[in-house]
Amino acid sequence: MPGYRSTGRRLAALAMGATAAVALAACSSGGGTSPSASTGASSSSSASASAVSVKAVPKCESGADETTQLKLGAFIPLTGGLAFLGPAAVGGVDLALNDINEAGGVLGKDACVNLVDSSETSQAALSVANIKKQLQSKVSAIVGPESSGVTYNVLPTVNGAKTVLFSPAATDDGLTGVSPYFFRNPAPNSFEASALGSQIVADGRTKVAFLTFNDPYGTNLRDGMESVIKDSGSAEVVYGAKGKNQEFPSTETNFGSDVSAALATKPDAIVIIAFDQTKQIIPALVSAGWKMGNSYFVDGNLNDYSADLPEGTLTGVKGATQGVNPSPELRAKLAAAYKANGGSSEPTAYGYGAEAYDASTLIALAAEKGKSAASEDIRKNLPAVSGTTGGEICKSFSACKQLLDDGKEIQYQGYAGTGPFNSKRDISSGYISIYQYEGNAPSKFLTSTKESD
Repeated sequence: MPGYRSTGRRLAALAMGATAAVALAACSSGGGTSPSASTGASSSSSASASAVSVKAVPKCESGADETTQLKLGAFIPLTGGLAFLGPAAVGGVDLALNDINEAGGVLGKDACVNLVDSSETSQAALSVANIKKQLQSKVSAIVGPESSGVTYNVLPTVNGAKTVLFSPAATDDGLTGVSPYFFRNPAPNSFEASALGSQIVADGRTKVAFLTFNDPYGTNLRDGMESVIKDSGSAEVVYGAKGKNQEFPSTETNFGSDVSAALATKPDAIVIIAFDQTKQIIPALVSAGWKMGNSYFVDGNLNDYSADLPEGTLTGVKGATQGVNPSPELRAKLAAAYKANGGSSEPTAYGYGAEAYDASTLIALAAEKGKSAASEDIRKNLPAVSGTTGGEICKSFSACKQLLDDGKEIQYQGYAGTGPFNSKRDISSGYISIYQYEGNAPSKFLTSTKESD
């Protein structure tokens, strides 16, 4: 596909157009390893969290040896603009550790968890202070954060401690190969930019405006989509382009002037790249007369806004997210795990819950393969258990551990459906899914693509 960083990548469409997707959405049961036909933003599920039994995960004790017991740090947004993603990520980590401990634990001991708040990019002091708490507690490895900006904020500290940081959601392309201790399993921004940019062009849009917050994630994703749109030859960016200095601060709360400036260019589509700021941007657009059905969201704001906006405000909006969305059964398990470990309510968004589960499982398998829970040994063995050595495919910790015990190489294929790590510790292949809002929830599945590096 023409566009952003396309060299060396191939895009394979997965057997569905918009028409076929409607029918598929009605009949899919979702297995967790292919795109679900219902969005992770919707809390509705055919399986009830209350009907799922998940045990609480032990909290790590001070002084426990991180080389002989898997002490997993969870560095998850509990506050800030990405807090809506926190419950699914916490649920993913806790569900994985529950399954691991049910299968006998790691190195014969129950794995434990140490949870702290990663917050958001603008709260760098808090994020760094909390990552230092993780490191001072001598965790074996850390799952998180959800934000690219927070990742940049804490990486110097993590690198200094030579501790694995495994993000289930940080997608900025600049993070590729940034550190030998940084791994991630979401598709990078270039994958999403290619898919959503192509969707915008396919929809016949010709004049596109971007409302982008000034954050590494936001500008990187904008740059990618802008390249796809320009390279199409049929569309142009009329507002918010790279180098125009029209991004807004991540702390902005009043968007009247930004909206007026964007609408003055007479766009036929507006892409909103933001996190929680979206809740203020939407009313500003509606008040200015913009038809929200001509808008596009990204993974950072593809959320259910039913409790925040008048009914039907977002009908027709389209958006993209990395990865697969959990099946109803997995969503119920994530919700149950979140509640079992102190969560006060069910998640309202399930994006990256599958990736958090898989990240935790891969870390545990790396410890098993290396016969050590020390971070350096986990780092050395993560590529192999993801499949870089061409091992036998296995889809659960217990099945993979049995193969390792038998002296075999493995390729863990989990809920997220991603390929083995490449040489830069990014996934070699991953999914991007496109959804459309019905009412104020992105509940209509349209298309999914699998991209490879």
